[in-house]
Amino acid sequence: MQLLDKIKNKQFTMAVFGLGRVGLPFSLIFAARNVKVIGVDVDATIVERLKKGITTIREAGIEELLKKVMSEQKFIVTVDAKGAVDEADVIVVTVGTPLTHDLRPDFSQLHQALEMISSRSISGKLIILRSTVPPRTTEEVVCKLLKERTGLEVGRDFYLTYCPERILEGRALEELETLPEIIGGVDSASSIIAAELFKIVNPKKRTIITSAKTAELAKLFSNIYRYVNFALANQFALIAEYYGADAYEIIKVANQDYKRANIPIPGPSGGPCLYKDGYMLNYTPFIDFIKSAWHLNESIPLHMVNRTKEKVGCLFGLKVALLGLAFKADVDDTRQSPAVKLLNALKAEGCEVAVHDPYIASAPIESVLSNADIVILAVNHSQFKDLTCQYIAKLAKPRALLVDCWGFFEPDNVRKAGMRYLGLGRG
Repeated sequence: MQLLDKIKNKQFTMAVFGLGRVGLPFSLIFAARNVKVIGVDVDATIVERLKKGITTIREAGIEELLKKVMSEQKFIVTVDAKGAVDEADVIVVTVGTPLTHDLRPDFSQLHQALEMISSRSISGKLIILRSTVPPRTTEEVVCKLLKERTGLEVGRDFYLTYCPERILEGRALEELETLPEIIGGVDSASSIIAAELFKIVNPKKRTIITSAKTAELAKLFSNIYRYVNFALANQFALIAEYYGADAYEIIKVANQDYKRANIPIPGPSGGPCLYKDGYMLNYTPFIDFIKSAWHLNESIPLHMVNRTKEKVGCLFGLKVALLGLAFKADVDDTRQSPAVKLLNALKAEGCEVAVHDPYIASAPIESVLSNADIVILAVNHSQFKDLTCQYIAKLAKPRALLVDCWGFFEPDNVRKAGMRYLGLGRG
């Protein structure tokens, strides 16, 4: 296997399609291992920023690593997809597969990448699909298209695997080194070559070889499992509200020293992966349970707005200080963020909304809190744990309402500071 030898000796070139939150860390981790990597993106603005050493995502240590590998000429970026395919021995596809407005997966970016790849010679190359896709996509769509367009045979003339991305935003570089890698080869030769590739990242990195279909489903099952559990925690929060109880206290009591309970805390849940992955199974029977979880999580922002209206009455003209805009704690990504949905719902009520998020360009917290009628803690950023009730009460209007979506504040402390309190999961 000529390609296998090239990979073992690091005498190969890798092209990565898509330089977002998946593709950029992936590119840099290999470039840092002395592999020549060509990053490809259709967005010329992203490419120009990267050429200047400016990252488009927030990750610990990523900007320093970008500048280092670019200065060593191990990582170059381009919009020239054809040239990258021609030069590469390994092609990694990490383009986005978001949902359309009618909740169907949008594969236009994937199709565009495949059209480009199949228009060039892929003889002797390994192609890795890393984007989230429905089951059977690798074998029945990607493999079929490549074979028909090129006339080549997978496993003999070129190689194809599905290796799902499973990194946590904010910890991508660390987890690329440590997480086990699922290798879903269309054939055994493809799996062997891909497994050897990932040993470059970390010789001790575990690789799990399976079928492409199993790898696709494993990715979806992992995210859906987490999302459904978050929905269950939010359901518990709504039940606690009904009974006038404290969901956070209940969950703490249920989990404490009990091995069979690991209930997550409730809170607005979303993001680009958790939001969409259940709908990758749209044509599968018996997914009503998954869709119910999606509807429950999606209802939480509007639920908090409705509870706020019950507490203060008409929201029109009130100033709302919204703390947090990202889809989860300690990241700068607003895609499918519940906080953004909360923002839009508040604006629809006629509120004047000021936003502060320490990870996103926004107004200073002092001006956001100043003279606020309502303060909403929408995202559980670790930096917000330093906020005190006294500090908020000093800046906000007298008797302001503090809406706590994450159980950050003790209700009694809020009231002692002279504010009113409303919390998700607290009756």
